[in-house]
Amino acid sequence: MVGTMKVCYIGEFPLPNHSPGAGPENVLYNLVKGICKSNNNIDVSIVTIRNDVTNPFTHEYFSNVPVHYIPSFKLLPRSFGDPIKIRKFIEENDFDLIHAHYPIALAKIMDMDIPKILTLHGIFHIEKKFVKNPLTRLLYHDYNTYMLKKILSKLDGFVAISPYVIDILKEMNTYDKMNGIFQINNPIDELFFSISSTKKDKSNFIIYPARITERKNQLAAIEVIKLVKEKVPDVKLILTGGSDKTYLEKVNESIIKNNLTQNVEYLGKVSRDKILELYQKASIVYLLSNQETQPMSIIESMATGTPVIVSKINSNKYLVENGVNGYLMDQNDPEKIAECTVELLANKEKRVKMGECARHIAQNKYNSDIIVEQTLEMYKKILGVKQ
Repeated sequence: MVGTMKVCYIGEFPLPNHSPGAGPENVLYNLVKGICKSNNNIDVSIVTIRNDVTNPFTHEYFSNVPVHYIPSFKLLPRSFGDPIKIRKFIEENDFDLIHAHYPIALAKIMDMDIPKILTLHGIFHIEKKFVKNPLTRLLYHDYNTYMLKKILSKLDGFVAISPYVIDILKEMNTYDKMNGIFQINNPIDELFFSISSTKKDKSNFIIYPARITERKNQLAAIEVIKLVKEKVPDVKLILTGGSDKTYLEKVNESIIKNNLTQNVEYLGKVSRDKILELYQKASIVYLLSNQETQPMSIIESMATGTPVIVSKINSNKYLVENGVNGYLMDQNDPEKIAECTVELLANKEKRVKMGECARHIAQNKYNSDIIVEQTLEMYKKILGVKQ
């Protein structure tokens, strides 16, 4: 290939004048922002299918990246409708490479003669255990799992965002059948590295930046704060993120039941500026999830120099070294988590030391400059571009 590399990204992307949300939307935003900053010879386009868009439109990000917003079908489940829209868009344009960020995006274009890469952001067959709606389980989790198994061996490249993903592929007996597996971490926006780990105020301030769901397990944090309050009466826990309505009701009931209305506050979805402001104040970040793949909240916390207390699940073990840049704990043991929290809140020197270690790890593993370089090397390898 000679000249500019034309890459099409397919995935979630924020609406104009909105901050990126959590998970895949955050990752794609950071990746494209980093690619534009790198000044490489690459022409980027993004296509995103949304159910909150009425008419298709294009908006330019980062000075020269067109983001094509396409409305989803109103009467067709997105698992079946999105691939139709994506196929039409790809046929009407000319790309050297397609990089999708969810399996069903590739459902109707696998026969097209364009190299295709998939970044897998979630383990659908495990995540569905924490979803109550049977229709969602069927149309989203089961169908994505089915499509993933169908296309894995046909991909030109596969991005495993964590060694944990590779572990899962081996459990699924698909790893040995795949071509071009690249372990590339999620990228962090450079703004998170601007937070000083030594300038945290003295408030007993904890944040839990995650969607309010059973999988993210905020109820466990409420039980912990109930115990922490006995030793630290002014402890403050801030919850941020969208929510599952039913689970949020349970969280609110627990807050009231445990007399924590002055200690726990839910802010809902917040802007990137607001989350950076919260990190500036935070002494600790919680993530006591029941399941994760490579949670952005942990690596963003590390970038801000904030120690984390997280669940001791398999994926988190690849991010947190216990007692070094945070703590790995049984999410169902509120007494131990509370004890650890009280100790860490009381010891600023330890928090700063752990935070500095966390930031050093983040700089070397999750800095967007590093991730962009690894991603572009992957593209060149797949396209056969000479150095």
